[in-house]
Amino acid sequence: MRTYPSIQKLKEYQEQNGIKISLLGSRDELLHIQLESNKGNWKLYIQDECGDFDEKNQLVCLYLTLKSLEDYVEETDFLAWSNFYDLDDFDTYWLDYYKSLDKIRYEIEFHFGKIDSFIDSLDYELRAGAFQELTRE
Repeated sequence: MRTYPSIQKLKEYQEQNGIKISLLGSRDELLHIQLESNKGNWKLYIQDECGDFDEKNQLVCLYLTLKSLEDYVEETDFLAWSNFYDLDDFDTYWLDYYKSLDKIRYEIEFHFGKIDSFIDSLDYELRAGAFQELTRE
């Protein structure tokens, strides 16, 4: 089994912050999750394109959560974000949620530092390298 520094950093991040992620439900192909930590808890929607979310593998859940937060940071506005997730941009539910993400993001960054999923998104897209190893944990 190959050791990946990025997986080790993700584990340390999870352990240092006492993070646990649980599934609350879903809406429009996004998973509704709760991120709990020793600093607080937040409810978020995350994307799980390939069905990798499994509460038994908390590192995968954490990666998917951090990746969704990175996606929010990278998308320039609501329309870009809603198109990225293939959501109805006329649905006021998603507009309200998008607006709430700014506060959530800043709270998480205040407590844990800059949002970083640690694993290269190309590994996730190709299901290779560190992400492939992560799914074996």
